Order: sequence, then C-alpha cells, then structure tokens
Amino acid sequence: MTTAPSEPRPLILVVEEETHERVFIVGHLAEAGYEVIEAEDSDTALRLVESRSELKALVTDAHVPGNIDGHELATEVRKRWPRLGVVLMSGHSDASSGPLPEGSEFVAKPHLTSRLVPALQALLGR
Repeated sequence: MTTAPSEPRPLILVVEEETHERVFIVGHLAEAGYEVIEAEDSDTALRLVESRSELKALVTDAHVPGNIDGHELATEVRKRWPRLGVVLMSGHSDASSGPLPEGSEFVAKPHLTSRLVPALQALLGR
C-alpha cells in the first residue's frame, strides 16, 4: 500500500525582536501546521523574503528594528510581492500606529492565540 504524498506545509516568516515572543509565535504556528522561519529585524526579513520564493506569508510586529519598521516592511512586501499574505501584529489594541497595507490583516498581540492562525488561513485561502 502506498501513501499519498503529504501536502507541503506553508512557509511563514515571523519578524519579532523580542526573543520570547518570537519563540512563542513560531511554536504556535508550527503547532498549527506551518513551516516557520524567523527574523528579529526588518533588514533580515527583507533578505529572507527576497531569497525564499516558496514563502507564503509574513507575520511582523509593527515595531521592529532595522532600516524600516514593521509597518513599512508590511507595505514594502505587499507592494513587491503582492501574492504574499501579510499579518501585522502589535501589543496595542488597534492598528493606529500606522496604515495597514491593502490586503493585509491586523492582530492585536493579546489575541494572538485565537486570531493569528485564522487570519493566516483567510489570507492563504485554507
């Protein structure tokens, strides 16, 4: 008896400067069936997006170190790679720190465990 090949897990990039938060988010997404790579700043994140054509989505904090912040990173990714899903997250209760790029989702950090995976599923059509 042969088994059907398993579907590849969607690759997600998580950008978060706080190590403990990044580890938590990466673990949460891995448990939900995603393959996850990570970055702690926007410069590393852009290099990863440029080099990983199989990437399906970006999950970034609104305020990350680097030459651009998380809002600008989200906007740049949506502009240059419009097929990538983008989730912007923040410890604030809303996205008022900056504009949300068209076609992206916002998740407040206090609600990550209940809203992050559904937001990604909606963006990726799963």
